[in-house]
Amino acid sequence: MSSIHTGYSMKCIMCGADNDEQKTSTYCTVCEGVLTIEYNESREEIQYPLNSIIPDPLRNHSTALRHLTRLSETYEADLYAKLEFEHPTGCFKDRGSYIEVQKAIELGKDAICLASTGNMAASVAAYSAWFNIPCYVFVPEVTSEAKLAQATIYGAIIIRIQGDFTKCEALCREFAKSGNYYLAGDYVFREEGQKSFSYELVEQQEKPFDYIFIPVGCGTNFGAIYKGFKELKEAGLTDQIPSLVAVQPEESSPVVQGIFKREKIVHDRTNTMASSVATSNPIDFYKVLKAIDDTHGEALTTTEDEILESLMEMAVNEGHFTEPACALPLAAFKNNREKFKGKRCLFVLTGSGLKDTKVVAKHSLTAPVLKPDLDHIHGYINSGFIEVQQKSFGKSRDNLLANLKMDENHERLYKEHVDRMNKRGKTLQKNEIEYLHTMLLNEETDLELPVEVLDYKVTMRKEELITAGVKLSIDGKEVISKDKGVGPIDAVLNAIKAESDKIISLEVINHEVEILSPDTDSLVVVTLTFNKDNQQWSTKGASADTIEAAIKAFEKGLAIAYKSITV
Repeated sequence: MSSIHTGYSMKCIMCGADNDEQKTSTYCTVCEGVLTIEYNESREEIQYPLNSIIPDPLRNHSTALRHLTRLSETYEADLYAKLEFEHPTGCFKDRGSYIEVQKAIELGKDAICLASTGNMAASVAAYSAWFNIPCYVFVPEVTSEAKLAQATIYGAIIIRIQGDFTKCEALCREFAKSGNYYLAGDYVFREEGQKSFSYELVEQQEKPFDYIFIPVGCGTNFGAIYKGFKELKEAGLTDQIPSLVAVQPEESSPVVQGIFKREKIVHDRTNTMASSVATSNPIDFYKVLKAIDDTHGEALTTTEDEILESLMEMAVNEGHFTEPACALPLAAFKNNREKFKGKRCLFVLTGSGLKDTKVVAKHSLTAPVLKPDLDHIHGYINSGFIEVQQKSFGKSRDNLLANLKMDENHERLYKEHVDRMNKRGKTLQKNEIEYLHTMLLNEETDLELPVEVLDYKVTMRKEELITAGVKLSIDGKEVISKDKGVGPIDAVLNAIKAESDKIISLEVINHEVEILSPDTDSLVVVTLTFNKDNQQWSTKGASADTIEAAIKAFEKGLAIAYKSITV
């Protein structure tokens, strides 16, 4: 249950100054410190800093508290998980957005704005849509459409900004001041919503936990969970606050480093697959520090490899597919098994794995697309590829792939690719060998090329279309063809099509270029998508040269189309 407050003040945790919510909902107006809400009296019901409140319109039940039976047995501890990915937008952020959006309306704001590239954008957009208040989401220019899909479907107004997230965030702050806009984010009113986690947990648990492991980015959720427990204890609803354990990736750990130095640390940049906790400036560091001190908690880190291993372990053993940040608790627990052995521990699983599927895709060995032929399928099964795929998630695969048994024709294709790249002075890296193996297992080995490119030349002049000339072999005869295009790939493909269309006309409806490493001689993979008679298919070409990779992909696409009309 919830109740309207009996009065509260908004204080700075740094200087103790009272702040006016009509003037700020972010930082202290005296010292720029972090704010917190203090209620005039304790109550058994959860209190929110709102004059009126409606039940959560998007959620009508608590997130589940699940016993991790298999992991408990494996690691000799009593392990549980709170499934925060069960919220409407698949993330714990909904607890804070539910309160923050209502507060914006109560303060008479015309709209909400925030800088975000993921979970918070989706969450604030969802509640803004229901409460019918406009939502502006500021994102860096490189933000993927996949990450913005949720915010977009909820009707958020997406503002793409040139530059990195720091510039984007700074501009959003200026925008908030330029009009009657509420600046949403990891601030004081969001904390008030997210403290409901603790109230739910106390109602659900059979007995208190010894430790709660919490993934940490800005530290707002960590501080909110502690605040909820503190209010519960003051109201006499619990006798014990668990020891709170803050967990961060080694590659993004300003909070953990700051805990040991007893001061806030700000990093220049972060680099971790656990993007939802990749924060260089932990806004609520001092709240985390106090919570750890008061609960005799811990601050721990994990490696990227440990994140991947625990991500799969939670999915395989307990059936919970989460975003990478949720793997931090299990990974940290395993690193300190002796300390936590026999203890009652809770892992906070903050977000759904569907939020960040690219991590799984990047660290998995992609299954090849097989011909509809039973012998081909059996050959694939007996090749050892499946065993490599199952063992290789998040691990080095070069030694495993070395044992892969390719059939004679696919082995020939592989050697042809390697020889061609060696002639260009290209030495394949481990990840490039892996990609090439996987790509070739997708290919048909009995294709005949009706058109083969023997040589090409590209000419570029300032402010003109690019000109390409190609030497082709068609039915054993050499043919020279020229054409123009808006880019080198476009020009070369147009030059080929000028002659190949006389044999079979194809439409190239899309092309994608993937560079597998930052090196100047990286393996380049070009994927072309074709259309003919309303049928579509894709082919890939790989080379140290982008244009050559595109040519190889086109030759294969043309061969597939030619085969279909000659069979």
